[in-house]
Amino acid sequence: MLSVYILFSLTYFVHSSALRSSELHIHSGGRALSALQRLLNFFESNPKNLNVDGLYGLRIAQGQLQALEQMFKSAESKRTHLTDHNRIVSMLLTQTERIANISLDALVSEQTSYLNQFFLVASKPFVIEYESRRIDRNFIVPNQRSSRFDEDDSDQCFVQLFESSRRADVQKCTISESCWSMLTDQIGKDYRLTHQLLWFLIAKNIGCINQKSAAQHLNRLEDLFCTNIYEDAKLNFVNHINQDLFLEQLLLCSMIGYQDFLRSDWFHEILTWQHPEYDCFSEESEQMGYRSRNRRHLLVEQEMDHGCLAHKSGLAAGLLATYSRVFLQEY
Repeated sequence: MLSVYILFSLTYFVHSSALRSSELHIHSGGRALSALQRLLNFFESNPKNLNVDGLYGLRIAQGQLQALEQMFKSAESKRTHLTDHNRIVSMLLTQTERIANISLDALVSEQTSYLNQFFLVASKPFVIEYESRRIDRNFIVPNQRSSRFDEDDSDQCFVQLFESSRRADVQKCTISESCWSMLTDQIGKDYRLTHQLLWFLIAKNIGCINQKSAAQHLNRLEDLFCTNIYEDAKLNFVNHINQDLFLEQLLLCSMIGYQDFLRSDWFHEILTWQHPEYDCFSEESEQMGYRSRNRRHLLVEQEMDHGCLAHKSGLAAGLLATYSRVFLQEY
């Protein structure tokens, strides 16, 4: 077994149409909060119909809103112009927690092994350190990267991480050599690559990467992963390949501070994907040729009412909360 402890002991926009003034940042932050509020209202209309994947997205949103609320409180006297936004953030944070807790209770009653595996991150706000930074093109890996991988083996690496964190008879934060090799290879792309990054973010979240040398090693991996995820996301956006993957790519890297993913053209495009009537995220916004194709999701997709998708909508909730935080935290 390999110990992770041993091995791991607002915003600059790159696009020419990027938002530059504080007024536009505040306006965009308000738009993100409004879209998030409508999405939360959809979730609250039937919170017991939310699966683990949607719940995890809500926990990410909860963590982002929590950080934004704390920022408002710490600088309240300097940000009187954001008083209305402060009230909205507090309201949305309360709503997110309420929906997530109701959903969790419903999922616990079903006693699924899937929830048991992800309970550590589904049961509380997902809090991750935000460090404002930009991708480093020196980490770009040439075109031999592949999106193919064994999903069952990859999922088992998450199981090993969670089991080592809750079982007294297993050393905490240990995984197999094969998992370590899979998680640190440099040939992944698309869901394979986002899956690798997610594993390390969760490992950090549950306390497996808390030594200085470990954090430095993780920062290098984050640079490697997010630089190549950005290349994949650009291609995905231009070719309209997969909205779910695009949301995933933006969420995982933007919530840890990579400003390159917060492009204004991407933000405005994502707002158009929200269902005009039900306020969720479904397949309706995707081009017909790309609907229902065989895809790899970080977790598992589930259709909700009105054709809304739990995983996709959960990702959108986390990303909209991240946009809100980054747009508003410095103004």
